[in-house]
Amino acid sequence: MNAFLDYPALLIWHGDDELSFASDLASLEALSENVITEDDRLVDSQGVCWLSQNGGLHWQPSGQTMPLVQLVERIQAHYAQLGQCCVGKIQFKDRAAAMASLAVH
Repeated sequence: MNAFLDYPALLIWHGDDELSFASDLASLEALSENVITEDDRLVDSQGVCWLSQNGGLHWQPSGQTMPLVQLVERIQAHYAQLGQCCVGKIQFKDRAAAMASLAVH
């Protein structure tokens, strides 16, 4: 794992609205027990996007930052997939609040 990854982080599964929350290195390592592909992305609490290498055993920064608006849209889609209504009303003031909303799910 790269030491510069700023937790918490969200794993965005390619082709799916599901998001997985990683509060720390140990929880990210537990997620790597799933099949993580090169198309899956990790977004850390600073919005930095990371690319998977070796099935999620290593992560490299992509050089891109996910805007808060896009992160909120991803979280809205995640909650819609879970069957929550009125997801369009979900808003967050910053990335930390957005990610914290997924800590309990």
